[in-house]
Amino acid sequence: MSWFSIQRERRELVKELCDALEKGTAPWQKPWSEIVSDWPRNAVTGHKYGGTNAMRLYSRAGKLGYDDPRWMTYRQAQDLGGYVLPGAKGIHIQFLVDDVPVPKLRRDGSPFLDAHGRQVIERKTIMKSYVVFNASQVSGIPPYEVMEHEPVKECEKAERILSESGAVIHHGGNEAFYNVTKDYIGLPPARNFRTSADYYATALHELTHWTGHVSRLKRDFTRGSYAFEELVAEIGSMFVSMETGIDQTKEHFDEHAAYVGTWIKRIKEDSQALFRAVRLAHDAAEYILKYEREREKEQDKAS
Repeated sequence: MSWFSIQRERRELVKELCDALEKGTAPWQKPWSEIVSDWPRNAVTGHKYGGTNAMRLYSRAGKLGYDDPRWMTYRQAQDLGGYVLPGAKGIHIQFLVDDVPVPKLRRDGSPFLDAHGRQVIERKTIMKSYVVFNASQVSGIPPYEVMEHEPVKECEKAERILSESGAVIHHGGNEAFYNVTKDYIGLPPARNFRTSADYYATALHELTHWTGHVSRLKRDFTRGSYAFEELVAEIGSMFVSMETGIDQTKEHFDEHAAYVGTWIKRIKEDSQALFRAVRLAHDAAEYILKYEREREKEQDKAS
């Protein structure tokens, strides 16, 4: 995939996000989260897509009404015994691949040779692009079995994540915030929230802010950058929430509505701002989920 094609794909995603924000919702919130009930994943490997790829696939699924979280390449559809429906349009996703052998070239494009006249090979990190199709666009494969989630009363996994993070959390008052100077999170009592999902979504939003402290991931909390930090926290909260089965509701989104206009303006002026926010949010989510990742690895070894 050429650099120009990547930029075109990114501009399309930015436009879809801004259109959704202007309508009062976003790809990580209801009503779109009602359409896609599970994390986007590869139909063959089971790999869960992350970062910008996850947002791109959520956005496309919500826009076209796909209710299946599985995605696959044309070849993978064939490997599963199915075929991509005629006229189906795929979507590009990108991955950075480390330590790829690449012939070293001179500035004029000619091969760079060693003293023995042999081609010199470098090890580089390169961007690879794949076109994937949603399972809804593929015929001849087993239907997706939707996982029914019980209504959230008290999410054990979310409670464990909050506890194991080590973050200092004070309950009381009527405001949710992260105090970067004193490094603690303030939350209203859980009973004050409309639903437990709203409580956990808000707690995880503030926990994402917490990861940005200078002793952790060192994000910018200055006044001019705070609206951008809010976007990072919303997306980071979404990444963690999806792994705990908690919806990011429109009511929760409305609590942060004051920042939406600034998000839209910033993203429209600088399309790369969205991708920086997604990258930072992904890093924050992985920081929050590090103990869960270790637990999952141990469970895999035991099984």
